[in-house]
Amino acid sequence: MLLLILLTFSALMEAFQTTSEGPSILSNASLLWGPYRPNLYLGIRPRIPNSLLMGLMWSNADSPSDISKNLRHTCEQDEGMAGYGWTAYDVRKGGMQVVNDTGNKLDLITQFSKVSDDKRSGNWGLRVKGIPRANARDHEKTTLIFYIGSEELDSKIKCTKGNKINPSNSDVVCDGMMVGLHNFKLQIPDYPADSDSFQRTSVKSLTVPADTIWQAKSIFIEQLKGGDSHEGIVADNPAEGNLHFIQKSFEGGFEFDVLFSSDSTSEAMTSSTLMDGIEDALSTFGKRFQSVYSPQAPFQDEQHIKFSQSLLSNLMGGIGYFHGTSKVDVSYAPEYAETDQNFWEEAASARSRTVVQDQGPFQLFSAIPSRPFFPRGFLWDEGFHLQVILSWDVDLALEIVSSWFDLMDENGWIAREQILGHEARSKVPSQFQTQYPHYANPPTLFLVVQAFVARLSEVLPYSGAPSRYLSDPAAGKAFLEVIYPKLKKHYEWFCRTQAGNLKNYQLPGSDFNRGYRWRGRTPQHILTCGLDDYPRAQPPHPEELHVDALCWVGSMAVALGKISAFLGEKEDQKLFSKHKTDLVRSIDGIHWSEPDQAYCDTTVVAGNRVEKVCHKGYISLFPFLVGLMGLDHPHLEAVLNLIRDPEELWSSHGVRSLSPKDKYYGTDENYWRGPIWININYMAMERLLVRMLRLHPSLSRL
Repeated sequence: MLLLILLTFSALMEAFQTTSEGPSILSNASLLWGPYRPNLYLGIRPRIPNSLLMGLMWSNADSPSDISKNLRHTCEQDEGMAGYGWTAYDVRKGGMQVVNDTGNKLDLITQFSKVSDDKRSGNWGLRVKGIPRANARDHEKTTLIFYIGSEELDSKIKCTKGNKINPSNSDVVCDGMMVGLHNFKLQIPDYPADSDSFQRTSVKSLTVPADTIWQAKSIFIEQLKGGDSHEGIVADNPAEGNLHFIQKSFEGGFEFDVLFSSDSTSEAMTSSTLMDGIEDALSTFGKRFQSVYSPQAPFQDEQHIKFSQSLLSNLMGGIGYFHGTSKVDVSYAPEYAETDQNFWEEAASARSRTVVQDQGPFQLFSAIPSRPFFPRGFLWDEGFHLQVILSWDVDLALEIVSSWFDLMDENGWIAREQILGHEARSKVPSQFQTQYPHYANPPTLFLVVQAFVARLSEVLPYSGAPSRYLSDPAAGKAFLEVIYPKLKKHYEWFCRTQAGNLKNYQLPGSDFNRGYRWRGRTPQHILTCGLDDYPRAQPPHPEELHVDALCWVGSMAVALGKISAFLGEKEDQKLFSKHKTDLVRSIDGIHWSEPDQAYCDTTVVAGNRVEKVCHKGYISLFPFLVGLMGLDHPHLEAVLNLIRDPEELWSSHGVRSLSPKDKYYGTDENYWRGPIWININYMAMERLLVRMLRLHPSLSRL
């Protein structure tokens, strides 16, 4: 884990000596199509609501009665996989994924390539290749199902198989027309005649409710149980409908193509075009990786390069497009202010009484934390995802940032989890589906916009994909002028809704006018802060203050100050500079514990006495992590000592989330109570390597 961070930051250090070569600018039409259903092993769709949904399913077919049990579709942890993921993938071009399915005795390779013509809808192709694993029998049978469905009401797709000239031909052709996609044709050519692999192709065309297309696996299994299926093969009746299953069955190894062509393009997609696209995507990916991230010793060997490329590929291969309604509690119950003793119990009672509303529909373009567990957008995770993607493709990163801020309501709130539509909700327990407009999340997207400004200002150079925003400063400024008011509104919402009660903190001669606490607190968790089970004051108190919440406000103020300066908003620049000064004063005045030599949360105990609550770990580092401690800060050395002390936070694998000396270390869920997290280590390395070492070489002893 730490190796990845060091590799990433060796690239950042090298970036100061690298310049962009400035190739031709790509249109965002190249982002229309993709494997944007990341909850599936392979699911393809466009970034258009109520449009086409496609996916791939497969199973061992030696025993037809076991197909339903062994059928793969959604990414799962309990299906006998030795591993799966993208080995090389560029969102604009495509790449290759390998699925090692030990349960079905098959290694499945999917290669995806797309071609876009400027603003047109574009073509794409998919090559599916199966290699029996070493423990497979000779002529091991496999059945695969590629499906295409339309979520657009009253939209039909017509599929045919074969032709009159050659009745034995099993070419499948599906024709349709949809808003945003023009007339299109999807082809699955017949398997080469000289192949030794037995194959059979069957097409089942159905008309089902449009909002059930995403349940293709369940629908297919029901068809297998029907009286017109035979030996694990659905009845062959290609026709017109809104859901089509193209089932192909093989013995031994196999390979076939899926080719999508739009009549808006000059040429149709062919197997030859697909092969050229795959070869180009795979060859250019490795070269671009070296150019963008410039791995430095000792991370230049094949093992580290392969590992790092896989991580980048799976980050981008996990980008999805989501559309649908969101469940929101808009009751604004007074208990949600959390001002009374035992406020968490009152809030839980209010949540049990409220009527949840479906709001939307909304749409989101976003990376995800996990394909099997969390295939949906998480606000604070996305800022960290985009720190890496920004170096690879600025315009892609900003497209995602814009998508997130388009979800902001009139008050400035963005739901911390985006669980949009039935397919996304199918992966989330019902008790976690509802979003609450008083819940915040760490505002990491501000860090991304701030990093973009650094590149636009040429403080940091850029060697990633061609960028219309960086090649045309006016376009970059126009983007900031659109996003800046939204950033300010979210900042104001955060400050208003997460404000703490400071009446017991107004000490004589002090001016501690800033303090915050996360809403959504329980004795066991603060899920809203991102650090879930990190130890806090016990029991919770309505007047406790959280140092990380205050620091995130400071981080936003710094970002807004830099953006306002770039835009020439002088009054705003002065305002956010003052905010930063006030916030730093409050951090040091409220949260610094001299006896503990650490930053700590605070609470109020008997007699309205303020008490520090010190659990040394990531919370103690936050003023440093978000860049609110200068090189001359009086507490900097103590923070660095905490990081480098092996009896506290330092380990050979990275910085621990909690000190082993803490009584909660390694207890209960043990999520943020000792484990090493790459995102926080990333923040620490950024401060240590990029900021500190260049200005203060003596810190190299760390």
